[in-house]
Amino acid sequence: IRDRLKIWRGRILKKILVPTDGAASSIMAEETAAIIAKKTGATVTVLHVMQELRLGYRLPSYVQDELLGSIEQHAKNIVNNARALFTEEAVKVDTEMISGDPAATILEFSKEDYDLIVMGASGENEKDPYALGSVTKKVIMHARHSILIVKKVTSLSNLLVCVDGSDHSIKALNYAVEIAQKMGSKMTLLNVQERRLHDVSPKAAEELSNRIISKSLDALGKRKLKVDKKSEFGVPSNTIVEVAEKGNHDLIVLGSRGLGTIDRFLLGSVSDDVSHKTKRSVLIVPPKE
Repeated sequence: IRDRLKIWRGRILKKILVPTDGAASSIMAEETAAIIAKKTGATVTVLHVMQELRLGYRLPSYVQDELLGSIEQHAKNIVNNARALFTEEAVKVDTEMISGDPAATILEFSKEDYDLIVMGASGENEKDPYALGSVTKKVIMHARHSILIVKKVTSLSNLLVCVDGSDHSIKALNYAVEIAQKMGSKMTLLNVQERRLHDVSPKAAEELSNRIISKSLDALGKRKLKVDKKSEFGVPSNTIVEVAEKGNHDLIVLGSRGLGTIDRFLLGSVSDDVSHKTKRSVLIVPPKE
C-alpha cells in the first residue's frame, strides 16, 4: 500500500474548476472553492455554460438578436459576480463562457489538467438544495477528476473518509490527507461491513474491519496527522450518511468504485446513494485520479 501511495505524496491542489449557473447552490460552491484556494494557493477557473437558443420555429432576426443578447448579458452577470467573489477573497481567478449542453461542456472543458471540480448539488431550476440536479449527476458519472459536490458552504474542517482496503479507497484516502494537511482538518476513517456478514460471524466481521482500517492507517506512513477510526455494520450508504450526520462531518470522501463483494463496500451504487441521501458535501475521487 505504501508503494502505491508514494506517487501521490506531495500533490498540491493547483487548479480548481468551478462550473456555475448563478444559482444559490453554485454560489455555495464558489464560496467553498474560495476557502480551498486560499488555503492551498490554487487558481480557480469559473465556467458558465450559456443556454442555447433552441426554437422549433423561426423568429424575426431582431427578436432573435434580443434574446441572444439577453442570454449573453445574463451569462456576463454570473461570471462577473463570481469573479468579484474570488477577487474579494484574493484568489486568482479566470472566467469562461461557452454555449452548449451544460454537462457535456463541463466534462469536455474539464479534460484540461484540473486537480478538482467544485460544483453545487442542484441547478437554478431545482427546488431541493440537497438533491442532485441532472447536470451534476451526469458530471459525477463521467468526470475524470475528483469532484466536490457542495451542499453547504464548508471549510472542510471535519472529514469522514470511507475506506475498504481497495486501491480506489486508498486513492481517496490520500486525496483526503492532502486536503486535511492543507486545510488543517480533522479526519475520521470509516469502514462499513454489511450487516449480514456481521450476523453470520460478528468476530470475523470486526476483525476484517479492523484489518482494513489498520492497512489504511499504515498507508499514511509517517505523515503527521491525527486520525480517528470507526467501524460500523449495516447498509453502507445509509450508515455513511448517519455517521456523517452524528459526527457533524462537513465532507464525506469516497472512492468512486469498489470491489463489489460482501466484504467491500466502496462505491459504484454507494457513491450514488450517499450523494443523493446526504445533506453533507461529498468528495468523489475517481479511479483514474
